[in-house]
Amino acid sequence: MDAYWKKYDRTLKRIESEKPQTFDGLKAILDEFEPPSSGDAFFPGGADETLGESLRAAGWHIEYREGDYLWLGTSKTGEVISHVEGDLYRGNAFLAR
Repeated sequence: MDAYWKKYDRTLKRIESEKPQTFDGLKAILDEFEPPSSGDAFFPGGADETLGESLRAAGWHIEYREGDYLWLGTSKTGEVISHVEGDLYRGNAFLAR
C-alpha cells in the first residue's frame, strides 16, 4: 500500500508543478496513475490531499456543488471539468442533467 500512496502523492504534486490548464493535459497525468472508469478520466479520493486542492494550487477555480465529491473546475484558460465521486468529465456534466 505504501507504493500506492507514494504514487498518489506524486500525481498530485505533478499537477501542482506542471499546472495543466486543459482537460487533455490533466487527463494525461491522471491516466498514468489509473485508467478511466465511468468518466473520461479518474482519480480516487480517500486521502488527506485531494485533486480539487491540487488543481486549485495549479490555478484552477473549484466550485463545490456537494461535499468534496461533486464539483466543477475551471482553468485560467476557461476549460471546464466536472468531478463526480472520482470520475472526471470534459465540460459541465451538470448542465445535461
